[in-house]
Amino acid sequence: MSVSILEAMIVASLTGGNVLKKYFERENFSIVQKSVSYDLVTSVDQESQAEIVSILNDRFPEISVVGEEGNSQLQKHSKAFYVDPLDGTLNFVHKFPFFAVSLGYWENDEPLVGVVYNPMNKDLFYAQKGSGAFLNGERIRVSAPTSLAGSLLVTGFPYKEEKLLRVVKDISSIMRLTDLRVLGSAALELCYVAAGIIDGYWEHALSPWDLAGGVLIAQEAGAVVSAPDGGKFDLFAGDVLAAAPGIHQKLVAAVNDSQG
Repeated sequence: MSVSILEAMIVASLTGGNVLKKYFERENFSIVQKSVSYDLVTSVDQESQAEIVSILNDRFPEISVVGEEGNSQLQKHSKAFYVDPLDGTLNFVHKFPFFAVSLGYWENDEPLVGVVYNPMNKDLFYAQKGSGAFLNGERIRVSAPTSLAGSLLVTGFPYKEEKLLRVVKDISSIMRLTDLRVLGSAALELCYVAAGIIDGYWEHALSPWDLAGGVLIAQEAGAVVSAPDGGKFDLFAGDVLAAAPGIHQKLVAAVNDSQG
């Protein structure tokens, strides 16, 4: 894998992150509702994406760039950058500093490079396939729990009502065993699994750009990443479960027990 792809993605994420930080501090941006009242897009998302896409297109014009904003028809590509210019828009709008730029480079349905950057605390997570996962230049590894009891688990609430009912059942099952958090940025939640801060995370009905960067970072740090039912993870299915190896199967079992 050419290091230049990783380098370009890091430059692009830092550039997009600078846009987010500038507007987070100034507050002069527009907000538009998408599917529901808490599914938002801002002019900040759009400006960040434009900067990121410009950098990637300039360096790698032959590689498709799939961005969250303005992507009405999603299709698979043999090679593609997946761009979420602001993962955690609702957090951003409400001044909760847990959001990120998320970039993933995939070839033939396999993640090869992932970069996730939170500009508010300057946390830069990145990974290349087969080379480990890093936070600000330091190698990171998943945690080592052996039981769900006492583990820190995280989920998210989907915008689709039918999926939301599923999550409510999941939560009922899991909270018999331990406590839960909902943090609002899939990319950072996957990275926090990678860094051993979160022990396990699952969510439904996400988009490819939500997951494309963080999945590889989690895998390279030693996490097991699958579909919530334990099957193979599919970027385009939008359902994910990532956990430390010692509790992965237990989390899969607990989540699916909620369907019984």
